Amino acid sequence: MKINKISIKIACFFVTIAAISMTSCAEDLAELNENPNAIANLPVELQLTEIQLKAAGAQYEMRRVGLGWAASSIQQLADINIATNMLPGDKYIDFIDYSYAVFDEYWVYEAKDVIDYVTRTAEDPEAINYNAIGRIMKVISFQKVTDLYGDIPYSEAGQGFISNNWFPAYDRQQDIYTNMLSELEAAASQLSASAENPGNQDVIYGGDITKWRKLSYSLMLRLGLRMSKADPAASEAWVKKAIAGGVMTDLNDLAKIEHEEGGVESPIGYSFFVDKFMRLSDTFVSWMQDNDDPRLEILSYVESGAPHQGLPNGLDPTTIATEGPAGGDLLDYSQVNQALVQRDSPSMYITYAEVEFMLAEAAVRGWHTGIAQEHYNKGVRAAMANWGFYGVTPPATADVDAYLAANPFVLANGLEMIGEQYWAATFLNPLEAYANWRRIEYPVLTPVNYPGNATGGTIPRRMKYPLVEFTINAENINAAISNQGPNTYTTRVWWDKQ
Repeated sequence: MKINKISIKIACFFVTIAAISMTSCAEDLAELNENPNAIANLPVELQLTEIQLKAAGAQYEMRRVGLGWAASSIQQLADINIATNMLPGDKYIDFIDYSYAVFDEYWVYEAKDVIDYVTRTAEDPEAINYNAIGRIMKVISFQKVTDLYGDIPYSEAGQGFISNNWFPAYDRQQDIYTNMLSELEAAASQLSASAENPGNQDVIYGGDITKWRKLSYSLMLRLGLRMSKADPAASEAWVKKAIAGGVMTDLNDLAKIEHEEGGVESPIGYSFFVDKFMRLSDTFVSWMQDNDDPRLEILSYVESGAPHQGLPNGLDPTTIATEGPAGGDLLDYSQVNQALVQRDSPSMYITYAEVEFMLAEAAVRGWHTGIAQEHYNKGVRAAMANWGFYGVTPPATADVDAYLAANPFVLANGLEMIGEQYWAATFLNPLEAYANWRRIEYPVLTPVNYPGNATGGTIPRRMKYPLVEFTINAENINAAISNQGPNTYTTRVWWDKQ
């Protein structure tokens, strides 16, 4: 039986009610969570592989938050269900257990390991590159959590398993971002071609230190731009620092995890394997159709053989029959091409296409001397070519040329065009797609207003904390609420300013 952090906290609470001290409970929990099959002092080489694979997440949180909330809220996916096997973000229905899945899973399986790894390698003078890579992985891991929830345990994360601190304080997102950016800067400087190399234990780059340095600065560019509304001056400074440091320069610089059926399987591929109800949103399909986008033939598959047709968001088993443009049969609506969502399909952390779109945005803002149109065009080409990593044939060069000629970059509409392309390029990387859409708010989406929804008919801006936190860790989570705002889907995180 899986014992997760929620179960642990509930157990602790009831033991406390029975007049057993919190200290004793924490000690018992530490014993409870010792895995008798775990290897004590796992070699850092093997631990590196472990934290890289874990950062991709699992089907549990991908299905519930990544697809269930994120991809459907920004109208990449749609669903008609209102109970089981549903996408709550399609109708903004308050499935809170879906909402907190990343928060729950992260503290149990990921935070403690990446924190332990960074701490261990920092103490070993021969593990310079291992430590630098660990610090970058720490940023990858924590960014997805803070972008979803805002204020989170950061400086005390994972300490329940490490030092028996089961009641961590919540750090402010602004402070978390400041620290993550500093970590990336330090890691980039620390990486050394002359230090011990992790080689094949590094399942992202195979020990290529140059690519790790590019990744560090590319993530710095992402975090820097994420602050563009909240702190424009700091945003500009970090963006310029990232570009000067050297970001990704070609398609093969992307950071991804390869999966294996029967081994560490693709969380997104397995999610589609177990849920056959999800469809491409009509918003996404129509956007590709309106622009004669060659990706449509790659992304969309209609089981009945009918023409490509997205499913409008906000329909249910009754309304689809009268309001669905293809009628009431789900087989007439576009599914995601099954070739892209296999159990061995890759997980993308950040791609070269995203970097080029960010450089284009920086140029539009006057923070980069590059030419926005050139970066935009490179981003589009890379985004099209990126589907080759999923084992399918990407659009031909001539088709991409025709697409760019028919949809030329217009500087006056630069942020809108970049935002739309970033939205399309991050399809199947739903947490990043959701985060960047909330920041830049392109494409312009029409919210649904399904009866009984939890947001008043507005697109959710964050995920909810687990309710058990208000019982077990009340003082700390209430401090976060006091700083950030109510634990609702409409409260905006620090960087998501209006």
